[in-house]
Amino acid sequence: MSIRVAIVDDHRLIRDALSDLISVEPDIDVVASVGDGAAALNAIAEERLDVLLLDLALPDVNGLDLIARIRNSSPTTRVLVLSMHSEPEYAATARERGAAGLISKSAPVEELIEAIHVVASGASIPVEGNLTEREREFLAYIGRGATNDEIAAALSLQPKTVEAYSQQLMAKLAVSTRAGLISYARRIGLQ
Repeated sequence: MSIRVAIVDDHRLIRDALSDLISVEPDIDVVASVGDGAAALNAIAEERLDVLLLDLALPDVNGLDLIARIRNSSPTTRVLVLSMHSEPEYAATARERGAAGLISKSAPVEELIEAIHVVASGASIPVEGNLTEREREFLAYIGRGATNDEIAAALSLQPKTVEAYSQQLMAKLAVSTRAGLISYARRIGLQ
């Protein structure tokens, strides 16, 4: 069964590009592409959506305010915010309003596709600001491409502890591979 997605962005070129990029995935169908909050609410009423990609800067409503209205209209629709702002404060505010996560518009398309799959499965994209200092330090080593043995030596840990910590961090950040951790670390500037 395909993941049914709607795109809400006030720039048609962005909507069309996202639709083209996402539609190549065999398990994702873009069923609506609209440019404002009112049209987003109409799309929710007309389509059974799994994921709504929502830009925060809309001409008729603040995207953050729209999140709660979307969640009230369709509790099963997962909102994934698309923004030029990837700071933890935006992600935390979006999460408080009911979004399943925030993805930066500068993220690679593979990361967006992965995020769509994550939120469609019922999970959420973690807020980067929720990382502890130790997790950020650990993630910085991973972002630089350090091996488990190198990380163990640098942080005075056993290699098995490093492996366990990597698994815990993957679960927290909703990534499934070490490459996903590396990509995440680099995206938030830890390298």
